[in-house]
Amino acid sequence: MKLAPLAYQLNPSQERILEFKGYNKKSVIEDGEMRDMYNLSSDEYPCLSQRKSRGIYETGIPNLTKPTAVIVKNKKLAIISNGKFYYNGTMYPSLALSDKTQMVAINTRICFFPEKLFFNTQTGETGSLNAAAGAENVTLTVTTSSLTFPSSAGLKLSEKFKAGDAVKISAVGKSDLNVSAVIQEVSDNTITFPDETFIFVTADGNTEENVAVQRIAIGRSCPDLDYVMESNNRLWGVSNSDNTIYACKLGDPTNWTYYQNSSLDSYYAEQGTDGEWTGCAAYSTHMLFFKEDYIHKIYGSKPSNYQIETAQCHALEKGSNKSIAIINETVFYKSRLGIMAYAGGVPVLVSDNFGTDRYVDAVAGTDGIKYFVSVLRDGKPELLVYDVEKMMWHKEDDARARDFCYHNGKLLYIDESDNLIYEISSGKPEEDIEWFAELGPFDEFIEDKKVYSKLKMRMKLEVGSSLTVSISIDDNPWEVIENIHSEDDRALLLPIVPRRCNRFAVKLEGIGRCRIESLVREYRLGTGVKDVRL
Repeated sequence: MKLAPLAYQLNPSQERILEFKGYNKKSVIEDGEMRDMYNLSSDEYPCLSQRKSRGIYETGIPNLTKPTAVIVKNKKLAIISNGKFYYNGTMYPSLALSDKTQMVAINTRICFFPEKLFFNTQTGETGSLNAAAGAENVTLTVTTSSLTFPSSAGLKLSEKFKAGDAVKISAVGKSDLNVSAVIQEVSDNTITFPDETFIFVTADGNTEENVAVQRIAIGRSCPDLDYVMESNNRLWGVSNSDNTIYACKLGDPTNWTYYQNSSLDSYYAEQGTDGEWTGCAAYSTHMLFFKEDYIHKIYGSKPSNYQIETAQCHALEKGSNKSIAIINETVFYKSRLGIMAYAGGVPVLVSDNFGTDRYVDAVAGTDGIKYFVSVLRDGKPELLVYDVEKMMWHKEDDARARDFCYHNGKLLYIDESDNLIYEISSGKPEEDIEWFAELGPFDEFIEDKKVYSKLKMRMKLEVGSSLTVSISIDDNPWEVIENIHSEDDRALLLPIVPRRCNRFAVKLEGIGRCRIESLVREYRLGTGVKDVRL
């Protein structure tokens, strides 16, 4: 028996990649998609190109040792660093915060949780969202609408309360007292409430009474909130201690128990779903309150018409409360399944390109076009970017962000590795940017053996940059086939030693700026082996 030699097509076939489509780790990918990459972006799609340069943002704050949170208010940065608060470059030492502090802005204030403190951006005033005053063994002058303390008590009530505060008054004495009311006027020693608030204290026929009490307390309280946001001039928050959604009085984050049957009222609603709250977000038409398996949606414009709907779905993963970002009326966030997009209906997975990779502890931001999310995979950081318009993912690098914010047209992030604040797309030069792209493997969806003979690539390499091209045959180790330096825009022919294989992959590795416009591979098919019997 003799075997006829293996025959191949005389004229090679060609497959062209004219679109480089982004990151995809699924088992089967399209031509132009990349199984792995580093420091690439969609900015010059359909070409393959590197991310834009980053640069250090100059805060003007010396010794910014460990920034952990940053927001923008009045076009100025508010930063928490090593437990200290900075606004527009100035430190306010009266605020004692922590690495876990959340900042949220409402009208002229920035509020801090769980500390329940505030900072007034107009006056520089700092204070507590709670307020309390009390005394023991004092004699009060009580009218049907007011309480007057002796000046010797030194309460300075006007420094703690204001007109419009809803407070609770409790006293123990000859006539016990336990009422809630709204302050009409306040001075250092006297608080005035609506008429007849204390009518049951004064004796019949008297308009004023001296009342001795063993102790008296007046307080204004803020609930313990795990996650907080601002929406429609109210602070909204959720508490895991009592499974409740709360909202403050309209425009006033110091009042959470104001109930006067008006549009200004505070609001709360206990919920019956299982699990811990994981975060919240303000959508354009309603508010979203997340657990890992539920989204609670609140519709309405005031407490009297608020309505709650609950959806069981892939909601916000615990530990990824900072992954929420809103782009073009779509809320993006990290669930246990992956990155989700919510546009008012059922959340949709947009990260199925990640294959079996699993990420945790997501922190995200947006420049209004792309969704930048810093995640951990097997304990190691990765910065992934989703181009919402092109619906493509790219992996930039291993930057680990603590927080993001958008300021003066730039997306900023706090880098955990060096405690600096960086600008995404800063426009500043960034030398020697390293990058790579892994394309394939290509098998042409043909079961027969093939011989690959040529690669043709059109590219532009900036002066001072370099590019290395490697191939892998049937999942064997990478082999370098070409090293290129400082080439102009040109078509490049890359020879491959002919060999039979089922599939083959290409890796492009570079230092500096390079744009790949097309990649063409040539191959020939075998006609098979024939058993020739003599």
